[in-house]
This record gives sequence, C-alpha cells and structure tokens, in this order.
Amino acid sequence: MTERIYYGDPYAKAFEARVVERLEWNGHPAVVLDRTAFYPTGGGQPYDTGLLNAVPVLEVVERDGDGAVVHLVGEPLESVQVEGRIDWEHRFDLMQQHTGQHILSAAFLDRFGANTVGFHLSDDYATIDLDQAPLSAEDLAAAEALANSIVFDNHPVGARFVPDEEVSQLRLRKPLAHTGPVRVVEISEFDRSACGGTHVQATGEIGLIKITRSERRGSETRVEFLCGN
Repeated sequence: MTERIYYGDPYAKAFEARVVERLEWNGHPAVVLDRTAFYPTGGGQPYDTGLLNAVPVLEVVERDGDGAVVHLVGEPLESVQVEGRIDWEHRFDLMQQHTGQHILSAAFLDRFGANTVGFHLSDDYATIDLDQAPLSAEDLAAAEALANSIVFDNHPVGARFVPDEEVSQLRLRKPLAHTGPVRVVEISEFDRSACGGTHVQATGEIGLIKITRSERRGSETRVEFLCGN
C-alpha cells in the first residue's frame, strides 16, 4: 500500500519515491509509487496536480481493492526513482476550502441544528448540502459570522488516526457508520470530524469565509461558499 505523505505532512511540496508498478489507466500511462504527497480524488476533495520528474500528473485516483494511489501521467516514466512536486497553490486552496467547510458545517449545526449531508469542492467554489430548508438570509449571515469568528480566533487544527476501541468515545459531528481506525480532524474547541482530506494547521490560514449563494432543494439547502484567495 502506498505511504501517504500528506497524512503526516499536508505541507510537503516535494518528495522522492520509487516506482513499484507501471500500468495504463483510462488510456493514459500511470504509475504507483511506494510513497506520495499527491492526494487522490476522494471525500469530496479533488486530486492534486503537479509533476513527477518534470512529467505532468494529469489525475490521481485510489485503486479499489488494495488502496494503491495511481498517478496518471502525461507520458511514460522510465526511471525507477522519481522526484514529485505538487502544485502548491492548488493544494493550499483546497486545504483552505476543506477546512473552511468543516467550520461552516459546524456553524450551521451549532446555530440551527442543520446537518451537512453532502459536500463538494471544485477549483472555482465549494458547496455543502444541509438537511434543513428553508434557511433565511439572516440564518446564512449568522452561520457565516460564527464561522469567521473561528477563523479570526486562529484555532489550531489537528489530525490523527483513532483506533477502533476509541471511536465510540469520540463526540464526532457526524456519527460513523463503520469502525476504526478512523482519521479524525479536530478544530480546537469547535469541531471534530472523521475526514481523510488535507487541512491547514490553524484556522487563521483559511482567510475569509464567504457564502455566495444558496438554493433550496426540496427539504435540503445547498450553500455555495468561497474561502481565502
């Protein structure tokens, strides 16, 4: 199984690794490495982009069955040893957006008892789906204000893997449907959630959280928002 560097250090911009498998994936040459800082699509977060030995990384996916991280590349990689470099501007934007989502979801739960039932990140915006409708402009403003107060207070953000026997003792924002070990992301004094994504190390790095629009979808509300840059 691929060692995922981003779990221990989401700020790692470059790394060295060894090719352990070469294959074709969706019509593109691809490689599996023994270790990687590239995040594969999953949990509502898009994949990282960047370079392997100056070759563009087109997509990163997790293979079903063995959990290997597959890197689709622009041309075949011939060498066994590779140097990887992620697109840091893209990655940090996703870290801001993903951590901002945790805060905004917790704010809606705190203020209105609205649970997040869906989440999506893109290069242009992020959305959360809440199990409550309607939500007024005043409701949105109140959640946004609480979220930004958490940003400005610069709470530390931590992540750790929790063994199975401890999972039931955690007060997670959303109960788990499976057992551990589970990776838990905690925003000090505000939120604790199971999550495999990449996040900033303190809420002040997120920058402003701004709700840009909302849409009622039956009994749910979709909230679109932006963070940071």
